[in-house]
Amino acid sequence: MMPAAILFVGFVLTMIGGSAYFMSKWTALESMGSGQAAAEFDRIRAAAGGGDPYVEVSAGGEVVVHREMEGTARVPLTALHLMAWDPKRGRLVRVDFPYWFVRLKMSKHLNLGTMTSTLAGDWQHIDLRISERELELRGPGLVLDEATTGGARLLLWTE
Repeated sequence: MMPAAILFVGFVLTMIGGSAYFMSKWTALESMGSGQAAAEFDRIRAAAGGGDPYVEVSAGGEVVVHREMEGTARVPLTALHLMAWDPKRGRLVRVDFPYWFVRLKMSKHLNLGTMTSTLAGDWQHIDLRISERELELRGPGLVLDEATTGGARLLLWTE
């Protein structure tokens, strides 16, 4: 019984260590002013193709998924990127997930509602689920560009 417990604890510690390692490689934090952050959002938004995002959230919280942006064939994606601005801390957070990790972590849907609700500070605001298949039908580009009245902002895009 004791060797099985040791193996289990070793497995759990390996998984925790591996997750922490990957997240440290995929995540970057930068301190900057709001003007610098706005310029960086503009730069990244343009690089992601600009235009309307695949998902938009109205001021009233209504979610619109632009299905007309979807093609008929799935397009292989290599990454899902997230950039968030926290004006209270003057901090820009970037997370670059390899798409294999997104596939691994998605049961059936990516819950964008969690990201936007966290940004808005409203835990019951939105429950939006986008599937891996839908993201691949959309193809590379801008997925979400959401801002709060307090100046926080979240940008999500694929490539």
